[in-house]
Amino acid sequence: MKLKVCGMREVANIKSVLAIKPDLMGFIFYPKSKRFVDELSLDGINFGMTQKVGVFVNEPLDSLAEKVKKFDLDYVQLHGDESLSYLVAVKYLGVKVIKVFRIQDELPIAEILAFEQEADYFLYDTLSLEYGGSGKKFHWDILNESPSSKPFWLSGGLSIESLKALGLIDHPGLIGIDVNSKFESHPGMKKIELLRALKKSL
Repeated sequence: MKLKVCGMREVANIKSVLAIKPDLMGFIFYPKSKRFVDELSLDGINFGMTQKVGVFVNEPLDSLAEKVKKFDLDYVQLHGDESLSYLVAVKYLGVKVIKVFRIQDELPIAEILAFEQEADYFLYDTLSLEYGGSGKKFHWDILNESPSSKPFWLSGGLSIESLKALGLIDHPGLIGIDVNSKFESHPGMKKIELLRALKKSL
């Protein structure tokens, strides 16, 4: 099971999390987020095998392209209502694309199938006004109904305790978990020991 740690923005904390060697590290470029990355320099930080993900919500394409270049992003995560043509344009920037679906009571199957060919990965999160980072779960077993074969990440209220419920998901696409608020002392500051314990449990 792969690990993505999202919502990073403090340099010292970034370095501490990198020592745990997550597969992906997420930086949120959505101004309304409590974990919004505004002024941040990653110069001189050795990411090793950890790849950088930029999280965007309905961002103008030229602005997104600037962030991809400035932060040398490996992935772009589209967390808003972006169109298929927008996603294709993002791929032309030379990054992999994670398309997010926000789940409440049922899967948006038509939308999932529409993005099946072009997205590199899917991510399923809980529907919230905050576009993620809500700390709330959806009913994970609903993912068993997905007709998609696309590899996906699971997000939304993940904690060490809730990992026991991962067994409810019987879908070959599940490749990793995306953690955020349940592993923080405050928004943007991750608890290192808690993340270390999580990594050992995966």
